Formats: sequence, C-alpha cells, structure tokens
Amino acid sequence: MDQLGPDRKEPDPGPDIEPPSEAPPTAADATQAYATPVDTDAAVHTEVVEPPPVHVFVPEQPTGRRRVGGRLSAVIALLAILAIGGAAALGYSLSQDLTAVRSTLAATEGDLGTTKTTLTDTSGTLDATTTTLAGAKAERSKLDAEVVDLAAQVASQAECVILQKSALKELGVISGLQTDNFNRTTIGSTWSKSEDKRNKAASDALDAYYQAYSKAFDRNLSSARAWAAKGKEAVAILAVQAKQQAAEFDLIDRSAAAIETAINKLEEQLKKTETTCEAVN
Repeated sequence: MDQLGPDRKEPDPGPDIEPPSEAPPTAADATQAYATPVDTDAAVHTEVVEPPPVHVFVPEQPTGRRRVGGRLSAVIALLAILAIGGAAALGYSLSQDLTAVRSTLAATEGDLGTTKTTLTDTSGTLDATTTTLAGAKAERSKLDAEVVDLAAQVASQAECVILQKSALKELGVISGLQTDNFNRTTIGSTWSKSEDKRNKAASDALDAYYQAYSKAFDRNLSSARAWAAKGKEAVAILAVQAKQQAAEFDLIDRSAAAIETAINKLEEQLKKTETTCEAVN
C-alpha cells in the first residue's frame, strides 16, 4: 500500500521548475546584514536600533516520502524575499529617523547653548539691576529722612513766623492804646477842654469875688451881692470841670494798667518766639 493512502494518487508536479542557483537568504542573514552600527556624531548620544527579527514560516516536513512541488518552493522563496525586503526597509526607515533625530538633537543643543548664554547675560543684568535697585532704595531712604527733617524745620519756621506775627500784632495794639491814652491829655482832648474851662472858671471866680469885695468895701451892697453870685457860678463851673478831669484821669489810669498788662503778656510771648526761632536757626 502506498503511504499516501488508498485510492490516492500522487499529484502531478507539473512542468519542471529549475531550483534557484542560490539558496534564499534566511532571517538570521537579514538580521546580521542590517544590524551594522550607523556612524553617528560623537557629541550626540545615540544607540543602535536593531530591526526586529524576521521569522519565516517553514512548514514541517511530514514523515515519510513526500515530494514538494517546484511551484510551492518558489512561493516560499518569494515570501522569504518579501520578508527580508520588509526588514531591510524597516531598518532603512529607522536609520533615517535616527539621522533626523540626531540633527534635531544637535539643533536643540545649539539652541540650549544659546539659551544658556542668554540666561547668563540675563542673570548678570538682573544682578546689576538688583544692585542698582538697592542703591536707589538706600538713596530714597536718605532723601525721605531729609524730607522729614525739612518738614520739621518748615513746621518750626512756620510756628516762628506765626509767633512773630502775633507779637507784632500785639505790639501794634499796645502802641495804639498808648497813643490813645496819650491823646487824652493833648490839646483838643476832653481833659484839655475841661482844663481850659476850669482855668477860666477859676479866673472868673477870682475876678467876681474881687469885685464883690470892692463893692462891699465901697458900701455898694447890691453890686457886691451880684458879683458874689457870679463868683459862685464860676466856682460851680470849676467844680464840674474838676470832676470831668478826675473822670479823664481815672480813664487814663485804667488804660495805663491795661497797657502794662498787655506789655507783660507781650514779653512772655516774645520769650517763646525767641526760643522757637532759635531752634529753627
């Protein structure tokens, strides 16, 4: 009995196909061919990327005598070539990607160097600015202290000026009081007019009493009585004017007392003014 079983015929191998002159490359050969390291830049850290292994399915040979047709061998060889070509294409693509990554990395490192230089310059500028700012703050603190001192001086000067103006005003008031009090005894004043009337009344009284005495000596009693009456009228006028002058003298005394009080107050104010103005100078 044939090993292929009863009633089974061996398939027709068809036209004879000449076997390839060389054996098709295996997956190990493809891996070894594309595992060669790629030249890289020493400054850029790279790593070798190996293409994935290609597994070619080879059907297990059945036990016993069996013939494989040439057409099946050709198909298997074609699949092996396609697998090896795919692995080669994958390795080439990875190599191109690696080259592009290396170029990008080199550009990135250049940009990083430029950024580091810029950062160094910026740090130097920041340090200089910080130093300038510290100096400006110190200068501002000094100026603020000077402003506070000047403000205190201005306040003291203002107080000094206010005290001086007040003292001058008070001095003007005192001077006016003294002038008014002095004018109470000058010509044309109430006291002066009263003094004139008093002097005239005194003279009229003396004349009248003299005439009354003369007429009485001559025994002319009626005339003596008339002159005596005129003398009494003059004496009455003299008394009225004396009272008027006494009232004027009382007003002068009271005004003098008020002037003295104002002068004492002005002396105290001048002492305070002198102390305040000396502190400013």
